[in-house]
Amino acid sequence: MTHRLTRALAGCLTLAALAACSATETPAPKLPDGGCPADGGQALTLVVGARMGSPRPTLPGEVEGLVRTAARDNRKVQVVRVDGQPTVALAADVQITGKNETQREKQVAELVGRVKTFVEQLEPKQAEADVLGALSEAARVTPEGGTLVLVDSGLATAGAVSFREAGMWGANPGEVADFLAAQRLLPALTGRSVLLVGLGGTADPQPALNEDLRGRVGRLWEAVVKKAGAACAGVLAVASRRDAFPTTVPVTVVALPEEPKPVPCGTTKLEDSGSVGFVPDTADLRDPAAADRTLQALAGVVAGGAQRVTLVGNTAGGGPAAGHVELSTRRAEAVKSILVRLGVPADRIATRGDGNSGPYHENDLGPDGVLIPAAAARNRSVVVELSCPR
Repeated sequence: MTHRLTRALAGCLTLAALAACSATETPAPKLPDGGCPADGGQALTLVVGARMGSPRPTLPGEVEGLVRTAARDNRKVQVVRVDGQPTVALAADVQITGKNETQREKQVAELVGRVKTFVEQLEPKQAEADVLGALSEAARVTPEGGTLVLVDSGLATAGAVSFREAGMWGANPGEVADFLAAQRLLPALTGRSVLLVGLGGTADPQPALNEDLRGRVGRLWEAVVKKAGAACAGVLAVASRRDAFPTTVPVTVVALPEEPKPVPCGTTKLEDSGSVGFVPDTADLRDPAAADRTLQALAGVVAGGAQRVTLVGNTAGGGPAAGHVELSTRRAEAVKSILVRLGVPADRIATRGDGNSGPYHENDLGPDGVLIPAAAARNRSVVVELSCPR
Protein backbone atom coordinates (compact mmCIF):
# COMPACT_ATOMS: atom_id res chain seq x y z
CA MET A 1 0.00 0.00 0.00
CA THR A 2 2.80 2.40 0.94
CA HIS A 3 4.73 1.85 -2.27
CA ARG A 4 1.61 2.07 -4.46
CA LEU A 5 0.60 5.40 -2.93
CA THR A 6 4.13 6.79 -3.11
CA ARG A 7 4.21 6.02 -6.82
CA ALA A 8 0.76 7.55 -7.27
CA LEU A 9 1.83 10.69 -5.48
CA ALA A 10 4.92 10.96 -7.64
CA GLY A 11 2.79 10.49 -10.76
CA CYS A 12 0.42 13.23 -9.71
CA LEU A 13 3.32 15.58 -9.29
CA THR A 14 4.37 15.40 -12.94
CA LEU A 15 2.98 17.57 -15.69
CA ALA A 16 1.77 14.55 -17.65
CA ALA A 17 -0.69 13.69 -14.90
CA LEU A 18 -2.11 17.17 -14.41
CA ALA A 19 -5.34 16.28 -16.18
CA ALA A 20 -6.13 13.72 -13.46
CA CYS A 21 -5.27 16.05 -10.60
CA SER A 22 -8.28 17.81 -9.15
CA ALA A 23 -9.69 18.45 -5.68
CA THR A 24 -11.56 21.15 -3.87
CA GLU A 25 -9.72 23.84 -1.99
CA THR A 26 -9.34 23.16 1.74
CA PRO A 27 -10.06 26.17 3.97
CA ALA A 28 -7.09 27.86 5.60
CA PRO A 29 -6.23 26.12 8.88
CA LYS A 30 -7.64 27.56 12.09
CA LEU A 31 -5.06 26.34 14.55
CA PRO A 32 -4.71 26.84 18.32
CA ASP A 33 -3.62 30.23 19.56
CA GLY A 34 -0.03 30.69 20.64
CA GLY A 35 1.78 30.13 17.34
CA CYS A 36 1.72 26.34 17.37
CA PRO A 37 2.73 24.63 15.23
CA ALA A 38 5.68 26.91 14.54
CA ASP A 39 6.76 27.18 10.93
CA GLY A 40 10.16 25.52 10.93
CA GLY A 41 10.21 24.69 7.22
CA GLN A 42 10.79 20.95 7.71
CA ALA A 43 8.84 17.71 7.30
CA LEU A 44 5.24 17.20 8.38
CA THR A 45 4.56 13.86 10.08
CA LEU A 46 1.02 12.67 10.79
CA VAL A 47 0.84 10.19 13.67
CA VAL A 48 -2.45 8.42 13.08
CA GLY A 49 -4.40 6.04 15.32
CA ALA A 50 -5.69 3.48 12.82
CA ARG A 51 -6.84 0.88 15.32
CA MET A 52 -9.64 -0.78 17.20
CA GLY A 53 -11.20 1.44 19.86
CA SER A 54 -10.50 4.71 18.05
CA PRO A 55 -12.78 6.57 15.65
CA ARG A 56 -12.14 5.91 11.96
CA PRO A 57 -9.08 8.04 11.16
CA THR A 58 -9.70 11.22 9.22
CA LEU A 59 -7.97 14.58 8.90
CA PRO A 60 -9.76 17.69 10.20
CA GLY A 61 -9.73 20.66 7.86
CA GLU A 62 -7.05 22.33 9.98
CA VAL A 63 -4.71 19.38 9.50
CA GLU A 64 -5.50 19.22 5.80
CA GLY A 65 -4.38 22.85 5.73
CA LEU A 66 -1.03 21.85 7.22
CA VAL A 67 -0.61 19.17 4.55
CA ARG A 68 -1.44 21.77 1.90
CA THR A 69 1.16 24.19 3.27
CA ALA A 70 3.79 21.44 3.41
CA ALA A 71 3.05 20.49 -0.20
CA ARG A 72 3.30 24.07 -1.41
CA ASP A 73 6.72 24.30 0.28
CA ASN A 74 7.88 20.94 -1.12
CA ARG A 75 8.31 19.51 2.36
CA LYS A 76 8.35 15.81 3.07
CA VAL A 77 4.98 14.44 4.21
CA GLN A 78 4.96 11.28 6.34
CA VAL A 79 2.44 9.08 8.13
CA VAL A 80 3.23 6.98 11.21
CA ARG A 81 0.66 4.39 12.23
CA VAL A 82 -0.27 4.05 15.90
CA ASP A 83 -0.63 0.38 16.79
CA GLY A 84 1.24 -2.03 19.04
CA GLN A 85 4.47 -1.58 17.07
CA PRO A 86 4.34 1.84 15.37
CA THR A 87 5.94 2.13 11.94
CA VAL A 88 6.26 4.64 9.11
CA ALA A 89 3.41 3.87 6.72
CA LEU A 90 4.11 6.62 4.18
CA ALA A 91 7.10 8.82 3.37
CA ALA A 92 6.42 11.08 0.38
CA ASP A 93 9.10 13.43 -0.94
CA VAL A 94 6.94 16.19 -2.41
CA GLN A 95 7.98 17.91 -5.63
CA ILE A 96 5.52 20.41 -7.04
CA THR A 97 6.57 20.98 -10.67
CA GLY A 98 3.77 23.09 -12.19
CA LYS A 99 4.89 25.99 -14.41
CA ASN A 100 2.23 28.36 -13.14
CA GLU A 101 0.12 28.90 -10.05
CA THR A 102 -2.93 27.10 -11.43
CA GLN A 103 -0.94 23.99 -12.26
CA ARG A 104 0.85 24.03 -8.92
CA GLU A 105 -2.41 24.38 -6.98
CA LYS A 106 -3.92 21.43 -8.86
CA GLN A 107 -0.92 19.33 -7.90
CA VAL A 108 -1.11 20.45 -4.27
CA ALA A 109 -4.83 19.69 -4.11
CA GLU A 110 -4.28 16.22 -5.53
CA LEU A 111 -1.56 15.52 -2.98
CA VAL A 112 -3.80 16.62 -0.11
CA GLY A 113 -6.61 14.41 -1.38
CA ARG A 114 -4.37 11.37 -1.73
CA VAL A 115 -2.84 11.81 1.73
CA LYS A 116 -6.32 12.14 3.20
CA THR A 117 -7.46 8.97 1.41
CA PHE A 118 -4.35 7.13 2.57
CA VAL A 119 -5.03 8.11 6.19
CA GLU A 120 -8.67 7.04 5.97
CA GLN A 121 -7.64 3.63 4.58
CA LEU A 122 -4.72 3.10 6.96
CA GLU A 123 -4.93 -0.18 8.88
CA PRO A 124 -3.15 -1.50 11.99
CA LYS A 125 -0.63 -4.32 11.78
CA GLN A 126 0.13 -5.13 15.42
CA ALA A 127 -2.20 -5.64 18.38
CA GLU A 128 -2.58 -2.91 21.03
CA ALA A 129 -1.67 0.80 20.81
CA ASP A 130 1.68 2.28 21.78
CA VAL A 131 1.17 6.04 21.60
CA LEU A 132 4.50 6.89 23.21
CA GLY A 133 6.27 4.58 20.77
CA ALA A 134 4.49 6.25 17.85
CA LEU A 135 5.62 9.68 18.99
CA SER A 136 9.18 8.37 19.36
CA GLU A 137 9.12 6.88 15.86
CA ALA A 138 7.71 10.12 14.43
CA ALA A 139 10.38 12.14 16.22
CA ARG A 140 13.07 9.85 14.80
CA VAL A 141 12.04 10.53 11.20
CA THR A 142 11.18 14.23 11.64
CA PRO A 143 14.09 16.69 11.76
CA GLU A 144 14.19 19.72 14.02
CA GLY A 145 11.94 22.41 12.63
CA GLY A 146 9.40 19.80 11.59
CA THR A 147 5.86 19.26 12.81
CA LEU A 148 4.22 16.19 14.34
CA VAL A 149 0.43 15.91 14.37
CA LEU A 150 -0.96 13.18 16.63
CA VAL A 151 -4.47 12.24 15.48
CA ASP A 152 -5.49 9.66 18.05
CA SER A 153 -7.52 8.99 21.19
CA GLY A 154 -4.34 8.89 23.26
CA LEU A 155 -5.68 5.83 25.06
CA ALA A 156 -2.49 3.79 25.00
CA THR A 157 -2.62 0.08 25.84
CA ALA A 158 1.07 -0.77 25.30
CA GLY A 159 4.47 0.75 25.93
CA ALA A 160 5.77 2.72 28.91
CA VAL A 161 2.52 4.70 29.20
CA SER A 162 -0.47 2.37 29.25
CA PHE A 163 -3.98 2.89 30.56
CA ARG A 164 -4.17 -0.85 31.16
CA GLU A 165 -2.11 -0.21 34.30
CA ALA A 166 -4.22 0.28 37.43
CA GLY A 167 -3.85 3.84 38.66
CA MET A 168 -2.93 5.45 35.33
CA TRP A 169 -6.19 7.39 35.25
CA GLY A 170 -5.13 9.14 38.45
CA ALA A 171 -1.46 9.56 37.53
CA ASN A 172 -0.13 13.10 37.79
CA PRO A 173 0.88 14.23 34.26
CA GLY A 174 4.02 15.94 35.53
CA GLU A 175 5.05 12.80 37.39
CA VAL A 176 4.51 10.73 34.25
CA ALA A 177 6.75 13.09 32.27
CA ASP A 178 9.42 13.10 35.00
CA PHE A 179 9.40 9.31 35.19
CA LEU A 180 9.83 8.96 31.42
CA ALA A 181 12.66 11.50 31.50
CA ALA A 182 14.41 9.62 34.32
CA GLN A 183 14.08 6.36 32.38
CA ARG A 184 15.23 8.05 29.13
CA LEU A 185 12.01 7.07 27.43
CA LEU A 186 10.88 10.48 26.17
CA PRO A 187 10.63 11.01 22.40
CA ALA A 188 13.27 13.33 20.95
CA LEU A 189 11.02 16.31 20.28
CA THR A 190 13.49 19.16 20.75
CA GLY A 191 12.83 21.86 18.16
CA ARG A 192 9.76 20.11 16.78
CA SER A 193 6.17 21.36 16.94
CA VAL A 194 3.54 18.94 18.20
CA LEU A 195 -0.19 19.28 17.55
CA LEU A 196 -2.50 16.97 19.53
CA VAL A 197 -5.81 16.21 17.83
CA GLY A 198 -8.81 14.24 19.09
CA LEU A 199 -7.38 13.08 22.42
CA GLY A 200 -9.94 11.23 24.52
CA GLY A 201 -12.17 10.40 21.56
CA THR A 202 -12.93 6.68 21.55
CA ALA A 203 -15.10 4.18 19.69
CA ASP A 204 -16.39 0.70 20.42
CA PRO A 205 -15.23 -1.47 22.05
CA GLN A 206 -13.51 1.20 24.14
CA PRO A 207 -16.00 2.98 26.41
CA ALA A 208 -16.84 6.62 25.83
CA LEU A 209 -14.91 9.01 28.07
CA ASN A 210 -16.63 11.82 29.93
CA GLU A 211 -15.23 15.35 29.89
CA ASP A 212 -13.13 14.78 33.00
CA LEU A 213 -11.45 11.65 31.64
CA ARG A 214 -10.88 13.19 28.22
CA GLY A 215 -9.18 16.08 29.98
CA ARG A 216 -6.92 13.71 31.89
CA VAL A 217 -5.77 12.03 28.68
CA GLY A 218 -5.08 15.38 27.05
CA ARG A 219 -3.15 16.80 30.01
CA LEU A 220 -1.01 13.68 30.24
CA TRP A 221 0.18 13.77 26.63
CA GLU A 222 0.61 17.52 26.65
CA ALA A 223 2.89 17.20 29.69
CA VAL A 224 4.89 14.43 28.00
CA VAL A 225 5.54 16.33 24.75
CA LYS A 226 6.47 19.51 26.63
CA LYS A 227 8.90 17.59 28.85
CA ALA A 228 10.33 16.03 25.69
CA GLY A 229 11.43 19.48 24.54
CA ALA A 230 8.81 20.27 21.90
CA ALA A 231 9.17 23.78 20.51
CA CYS A 232 5.44 24.12 21.09
CA ALA A 233 2.56 21.84 22.02
CA GLY A 234 -0.87 22.76 20.66
CA VAL A 235 -4.18 21.06 21.31
CA LEU A 236 -6.84 21.02 18.59
CA ALA A 237 -10.38 20.31 19.79
CA VAL A 238 -12.53 18.32 17.36
CA ALA A 239 -16.09 17.07 17.49
CA SER A 240 -16.53 13.80 19.34
CA ARG A 241 -17.20 10.79 17.09
CA ARG A 242 -17.94 7.14 17.79
CA ASP A 243 -17.68 5.64 14.29
CA ALA A 244 -15.61 2.55 15.04
CA PHE A 245 -12.71 1.53 12.83
CA PRO A 246 -13.46 -1.94 11.34
CA THR A 247 -10.50 -4.20 12.06
CA THR A 248 -9.82 -7.58 13.63
CA VAL A 249 -6.44 -6.52 15.04
CA PRO A 250 -7.21 -6.46 18.78
CA VAL A 251 -6.76 -3.74 21.36
CA THR A 252 -7.43 -4.35 25.06
CA VAL A 253 -10.54 -2.63 26.41
CA VAL A 254 -9.46 -0.19 29.12
CA ALA A 255 -11.30 -0.22 32.44
CA LEU A 256 -12.58 3.20 33.52
CA PRO A 257 -12.41 4.37 37.15
CA GLU A 258 -15.37 3.06 39.14
CA GLU A 259 -17.03 4.56 42.16
CA PRO A 260 -16.36 2.42 45.24
CA LYS A 261 -19.19 0.38 46.70
CA PRO A 262 -19.14 0.61 50.50
CA VAL A 263 -18.42 -2.67 52.28
CA PRO A 264 -20.64 -2.89 55.42
CA CYS A 265 -17.96 -4.69 57.44
CA GLY A 266 -14.46 -4.25 56.02
CA THR A 267 -12.48 -1.70 54.04
CA THR A 268 -13.42 0.61 51.17
CA LYS A 269 -10.71 2.52 49.33
CA LEU A 270 -11.57 6.03 48.19
CA GLU A 271 -8.93 6.57 45.52
CA ASP A 272 -7.80 10.09 44.76
CA SER A 273 -8.45 9.45 41.05
CA GLY A 274 -12.17 9.00 41.79
CA SER A 275 -14.83 11.39 43.01
CA VAL A 276 -13.32 11.77 46.49
CA GLY A 277 -10.11 13.30 45.19
CA PHE A 278 -8.16 16.32 46.35
CA VAL A 279 -6.43 19.29 44.80
CA PRO A 280 -2.71 18.36 44.76
CA ASP A 281 -0.90 19.05 48.05
CA THR A 282 -4.09 20.25 49.78
CA ALA A 283 -7.06 18.84 51.69
CA ASP A 284 -9.49 20.64 49.37
CA LEU A 285 -11.76 18.35 47.37
CA ARG A 286 -11.52 18.72 43.58
CA ASP A 287 -15.26 18.22 43.14
CA PRO A 288 -17.19 18.61 46.44
CA ALA A 289 -20.53 17.75 44.81
CA ALA A 290 -19.19 14.48 43.38
CA ALA A 291 -17.60 13.62 46.71
CA ASP A 292 -20.94 14.21 48.45
CA ARG A 293 -22.68 11.79 46.09
CA THR A 294 -20.17 9.03 46.77
CA LEU A 295 -20.03 9.58 50.51
CA GLN A 296 -23.82 9.68 50.73
CA ALA A 297 -23.84 5.96 49.91
CA LEU A 298 -21.24 5.32 52.60
CA ALA A 299 -23.18 7.39 55.13
CA GLY A 300 -26.31 5.39 54.34
CA VAL A 301 -24.52 2.12 55.14
CA VAL A 302 -23.05 3.46 58.39
CA ALA A 303 -26.06 5.40 59.64
CA GLY A 304 -28.25 2.31 59.46
CA GLY A 305 -25.81 0.14 61.39
CA ALA A 306 -23.58 0.17 64.45
CA GLN A 307 -20.16 0.11 62.80
CA ARG A 308 -17.19 2.06 64.08
CA VAL A 309 -15.49 4.04 61.31
CA THR A 310 -11.77 4.66 60.93
CA LEU A 311 -10.64 6.91 58.09
CA VAL A 312 -7.01 6.38 57.09
CA GLY A 313 -5.34 9.00 54.90
CA ASN A 314 -2.51 7.92 52.59
CA THR A 315 -0.15 9.76 50.27
CA ALA A 316 2.43 8.97 47.62
CA GLY A 317 6.07 8.41 48.52
CA GLY A 318 9.01 10.79 48.49
CA GLY A 319 9.81 13.79 50.68
CA PRO A 320 9.77 14.19 54.48
CA ALA A 321 7.44 11.75 56.26
CA ALA A 322 6.09 14.41 58.64
CA GLY A 323 4.59 16.49 55.86
CA HIS A 324 2.90 13.47 54.36
CA VAL A 325 1.40 12.45 57.72
CA GLU A 326 0.02 15.96 58.26
CA LEU A 327 -1.53 16.14 54.78
CA SER A 328 -3.02 12.65 54.94
CA THR A 329 -4.53 13.42 58.36
CA ARG A 330 -6.19 16.59 57.06
CA ARG A 331 -7.64 14.66 54.14
CA ALA A 332 -9.08 12.02 56.46
CA GLU A 333 -10.58 14.82 58.57
CA ALA A 334 -12.10 16.38 55.43
CA VAL A 335 -13.91 13.12 54.66
CA LYS A 336 -15.05 12.86 58.29
CA SER A 337 -16.60 16.33 58.19
CA ILE A 338 -18.70 15.34 55.18
CA LEU A 339 -19.87 12.09 56.79
CA VAL A 340 -20.88 13.98 59.93
CA ARG A 341 -22.80 16.47 57.81
CA LEU A 342 -24.52 13.53 56.12
CA GLY A 343 -25.72 12.14 59.42
CA VAL A 344 -22.99 9.86 60.79
CA PRO A 345 -22.35 10.60 64.51
CA ALA A 346 -18.93 12.16 64.98
CA ASP A 347 -18.16 9.95 67.98
CA ARG A 348 -18.30 6.86 65.75
CA ILE A 349 -15.58 8.17 63.42
CA ALA A 350 -11.84 8.07 64.12
CA THR A 351 -9.17 9.42 61.77
CA ARG A 352 -5.46 8.92 61.29
CA GLY A 353 -2.88 9.80 58.68
CA ASP A 354 -0.42 7.14 57.58
CA GLY A 355 1.27 9.43 55.09
CA ASN A 356 3.65 7.55 52.80
CA SER A 357 3.85 4.43 54.93
CA GLY A 358 1.50 2.06 56.71
CA PRO A 359 -0.46 -1.05 55.73
CA TYR A 360 -2.10 0.48 52.65
CA HIS A 361 1.11 1.82 51.12
CA GLU A 362 2.93 0.12 48.25
CA ASN A 363 6.39 1.04 47.08
CA ASP A 364 6.06 3.80 44.50
CA LEU A 365 9.68 4.89 44.17
CA GLY A 366 12.06 3.63 41.54
CA PRO A 367 15.75 2.88 42.26
CA ASP A 368 16.57 6.48 41.36
CA GLY A 369 13.98 7.88 43.80
CA VAL A 370 11.62 9.04 41.04
CA LEU A 371 7.94 8.39 41.64
CA ILE A 372 6.37 5.56 39.65
CA PRO A 373 3.25 7.45 38.49
CA ALA A 374 0.56 4.76 38.54
CA ALA A 375 1.75 3.35 41.87
CA ALA A 376 1.86 6.86 43.35
CA ALA A 377 -1.71 7.41 42.17
CA ARG A 378 -2.85 4.18 43.82
CA ASN A 379 -1.28 5.30 47.10
CA ARG A 380 -3.15 8.60 47.21
CA SER A 381 -6.34 7.61 48.99
CA VAL A 382 -8.52 7.66 52.06
CA VAL A 383 -9.31 4.14 53.23
CA VAL A 384 -12.56 3.58 55.13
CA GLU A 385 -12.39 0.83 57.75
CA LEU A 386 -15.78 -0.29 59.04
CA SER A 387 -15.64 -2.42 62.20
CA CYS A 388 -18.85 -4.28 62.95
CA PRO A 389 -19.74 -5.19 66.55
CA ARG A 390 -19.61 -8.87 67.41
